[in-house]
Amino acid sequence: MDNIVVGTSGWSYKDWLNVFYTSSEKMFKQYADVFKTVEVDSTFYKQPNLGFIRTIARSSPKGFVFSLKVPKTVTHVKLMDLEKGALRDLKLFLSALAPLKEDGKLGPLLFQLPPKPAAAFKGFKEFLESLPEGYDFTVEFRHPTWLMDESFRILSENNVGYCIVDEPLLPALLKVTGDFSYVRFHGRGNRPWYYYDYRIEELEEWKGKLEELSSKAKKVYVYFNNHFRGYAVKNALQMMRIVGVMEKPQEEALNRVLNYFEEQGLRRTVSKVEAALSSGEKGIEKLVSAFLEGGRLERARELVGKVVVEEAGEEKVKAKVKEYAVIINIPDRRLKHDCEDWVKRIGQKQFCKHVAALFLAMRPEESMRILTLICKNLDSWVFEAEARKA
Repeated sequence: MDNIVVGTSGWSYKDWLNVFYTSSEKMFKQYADVFKTVEVDSTFYKQPNLGFIRTIARSSPKGFVFSLKVPKTVTHVKLMDLEKGALRDLKLFLSALAPLKEDGKLGPLLFQLPPKPAAAFKGFKEFLESLPEGYDFTVEFRHPTWLMDESFRILSENNVGYCIVDEPLLPALLKVTGDFSYVRFHGRGNRPWYYYDYRIEELEEWKGKLEELSSKAKKVYVYFNNHFRGYAVKNALQMMRIVGVMEKPQEEALNRVLNYFEEQGLRRTVSKVEAALSSGEKGIEKLVSAFLEGGRLERARELVGKVVVEEAGEEKVKAKVKEYAVIINIPDRRLKHDCEDWVKRIGQKQFCKHVAALFLAMRPEESMRILTLICKNLDSWVFEAEARKA
């Protein structure tokens, strides 16, 4: 899958400092030292000036590729209507991109449509038929009425790419309508979608899909738009590892990013535990919740009936939660478990649903005793993975 390139939508975000950037100076250089492509979002809001395009063309390494969003005057104001001058605005945009095109650094140009039905775009077909040659264009639909054979036929006849999306609104249809494929990961959050950190399992679901696209297209462009808190960088690098296009600079960057998130997660856990202890409220769920994120408490409650406590003494608790083992060694201050989610969270000293379910299922006084010991001595407790038996 060496024809897949992965990047992010934009690069100039203050909240990427410390997550990815080591300094607020020369952000683009730091970005280009790791990634080989970027999607420029700012061009959607206004026509770029020639000076800006010359600067990014000159400051980017050889082989770096810029994909850019077409200005909204073309897509949102003039609705790709020839009679309203949409093509004139597009040509103005293309003229500013000359330095990138001359340097061989110009990637696909994205028409991101407004969330309006297909019927609102009376001149869509005629506009695509009038597109200048020598450029790669792709269209992102944002209304379900576009997802019909006629739309894909028009794209194919004009060699215009279909922008595949991962988002809450529209399905991820693996359509290849041009020489290349274009995929945007918007996130799956609520208000906004972009405030979302993809779980590794969600990214791994895309490995087979990207393999399929890679076999059908000359090039596959993948961009992560979930920029909040540096999630886009993290997920883009994880995806590069998943599809096997990661090299040493990306591996080193991913390790730094993951270490940052782990440290932040540990700080969050410590803060929540301290808050739970200082609140003075008594309750097992209160303390268990301090170690949980992402809806795991609800899932833990559902597992309480699946907990089998095999040993419960003053110094040791041993249990099975479904097929998974949990061992609590109180004198040694060690908590062992063997599910995949636990392994991912032990650096942050967070519980998975199985460990949480055990504490909810134990006798209340025993559960409270052990939880209180863990909370008051969190620094000295070791959360570790128990090897699964074959």
